[in-house]
Amino acid sequence: MTPPQPQPTDSVHSLPPRSGAKLTPVLRPGHPFSGPELSAMVSDGILNRILLDAHVPVGTPLTRVSKLHVLRAVIPAHLQRRGVLGRLGAAWFYDCAEVPEPLPILVAKDARTTTTLPRGFSLHQTAFNPFDRVVHEDLAVTSPLRTAVDVALHVPGSEGTGALHWLMASPHLHCPPELVLAALEAVGKKPGRRQALARVRKVGRAVERGYEATGR
Repeated sequence: MTPPQPQPTDSVHSLPPRSGAKLTPVLRPGHPFSGPELSAMVSDGILNRILLDAHVPVGTPLTRVSKLHVLRAVIPAHLQRRGVLGRLGAAWFYDCAEVPEPLPILVAKDARTTTTLPRGFSLHQTAFNPFDRVVHEDLAVTSPLRTAVDVALHVPGSEGTGALHWLMASPHLHCPPELVLAALEAVGKKPGRRQALARVRKVGRAVERGYEATGR
């Protein structure tokens, strides 16, 4: 899978407050149309399915703001309060990957996980450093650097490699290959770390070749 070209117009820290952002109409089964009705509107070219069971009108720009509206519609309130969108979910938010299913939600290692997990989500317990989370209004997403580290460690195959490439190649995300390598080195002993380091070095060389080809 080749992820979409990142869009540098949306800076990591440039989202407007909710009060000033135009709300994206998000339609889900029962709100107010049924699932079959929504599917029919997708077939008729009226709606696009964006994430899980969330749909938006065709022609809606898929910006970070509109993605936030979709995420708020599909992520249950208790996971919005306690969880952090991570891995390929965060890479999608930063325009560096396709929509993942299931949607990965990270929670702190010491958090209770007895709550029933809704269909379409995966839950992963992890440790967070102070700068690993970025709060976009009231929704937490792993920082681009933490996202790149997690993708290198936990997302195998071309899907992860493509996301890792765009995360490291996007200047507005501020996580070039050397910074991702340093962050992985700081992780310490962890299963898969050696393979992740080799992967970042390999993808990083491709990123550097791209910089040279474009004169950046």
